[in-house]
Amino acid sequence: MPLTREQESRKVPAKHRKEAESKEEQERLEKLLDKIEEMTTKGHLKDIAYHFTNKREVIKTNLLAGMARGVGLTVGTAIFIGLLVLILTQIVSLPIVGEYIAGLLDMIDTYRTTD
Repeated sequence: MPLTREQESRKVPAKHRKEAESKEEQERLEKLLDKIEEMTTKGHLKDIAYHFTNKREVIKTNLLAGMARGVGLTVGTAIFIGLLVLILTQIVSLPIVGEYIAGLLDMIDTYRTTD
């Protein structure tokens, strides 16, 4: 059903409607952002207060974090060295690299026999 002339004249232009909608949406997003900021700040302060009051918890957390880093470093190094060895075994068949590695192996053998 089409609008009458009177209704058409009272209708808010589309440009202004979109601005009003975007302002409402922006205000809603700002409120949501403020609420999220408040939640994270309260959570962070709560975490700090907990860690400073409970020394055993601090020690336990740091010990576990250190162990996890150590295990991660060890596993990562093992994977890296394994891949390096795999790649080198494929490259040894190349003439230049193969000769270089053979020379290194000869030097290692001569060092072993002199000791």
